[in-house]
Amino acid sequence: MKDILSKVDIEKLFQHVLSIEGVKHPLVDPDKLNETADYISSEFQKYGLNTSEQTFEIDSYDMTFRNIEGHIGDDSQPEILVTSHYDTVRNAPGADDNGSAVAAMLEIARILASENFSESVRFISFTLEEQNPTLSQKHRDKGLALGIFDENYKYSTYHSQKMIKKFYSNVSLRISKGKPMLEAWQKAYEMIKEELTESEKEFCEYIIEQRSHITKTTWIGQTGLIGSNYWVKQAIENKKQIKGVINLESIGYTNKRKNSQIFPPLMNPILFPSYKVKAFRKIGNFISIVSDKNSKQLGKMYCKGCKHEEIKLPYMWGKLPLRFEKIAKWLKDTLRADHAPFWKENIPALMITDTANFRNPYYHTEADTIDKLDFDFMKKVTQATIATILDLSYREELL
Repeated sequence: MKDILSKVDIEKLFQHVLSIEGVKHPLVDPDKLNETADYISSEFQKYGLNTSEQTFEIDSYDMTFRNIEGHIGDDSQPEILVTSHYDTVRNAPGADDNGSAVAAMLEIARILASENFSESVRFISFTLEEQNPTLSQKHRDKGLALGIFDENYKYSTYHSQKMIKKFYSNVSLRISKGKPMLEAWQKAYEMIKEELTESEKEFCEYIIEQRSHITKTTWIGQTGLIGSNYWVKQAIENKKQIKGVINLESIGYTNKRKNSQIFPPLMNPILFPSYKVKAFRKIGNFISIVSDKNSKQLGKMYCKGCKHEEIKLPYMWGKLPLRFEKIAKWLKDTLRADHAPFWKENIPALMITDTANFRNPYYHTEADTIDKLDFDFMKKVTQATIATILDLSYREELL
């Protein structure tokens, strides 16, 4: 294993992020979205993987979307999946979210392919993790018609910017405290209704109407996680055997200052297993490993990989002793990535993350750029993922 881990090339990680950095959103730059899909596919081919793409469409949107896959090993055997997403929100170049993860996934694919690795490993980069473009387009068009936004999707007035952001923030806070989604939207609106202009009221009411049918368990595949949800549905229909999933989600940002790390509501870091982490100091220098009840053994293996003598990667293991339904009710923040559709189907899956907005102040902003990333940290995450794959390959199944 030492020899394999030593092959992780930090320069290759950097060049991957450099190549794909940029807004990759179907409403803003569909060309960059497709160029990035092509880049991932071409890298898989360069490394000798069996490369394919899964295409799909969504209602009321004239574009074909693409999940990109590369495979090594015996495809008749249960597969280990290494996943990422390559799209971004509409304003962010996405160096951390999620260029860092795509880079690590590609480097893992290169190294394992060069080793003639016989275990069945499938690498997938999903699209439309961030948003449903149809829903985004409807919101944009309504906002334009009401004068909430200008042609560049910027708020037309300070008042609208302040109040609509306050509306969304109140919704998120209520959902994080376990409130039903429709109730969260309605109560958040009632809180600020008297402060809104007539146009702002109409816009908020329209948003609530558009989301009135969405619940804490049905939003997956509707408002986000669309590519991964589609992939999982097809895998279930085709009776694909999956041994375990390692989903890489924003893995490149660290901050070594005290109080640079915060935690989602209801998640007390003192209660979680950790390595080389002093939770009470709230320093954002660790990788977060998030598992559900079905993924406990996989989480334990990833922790073991982090402790390898060649890696020594600080981690905090968010070991949730719950299954999807209860997690969806109480801990929605832990479902905001492409592992969630797997959890929904009781498939062992991990989210490996730097915790995104709970640490990174540039999350989903124009400042999510390559100069903010910690590539030494990314190298260790890449190595820990390889170590986990190697460990998992020797096991018949996850108990």
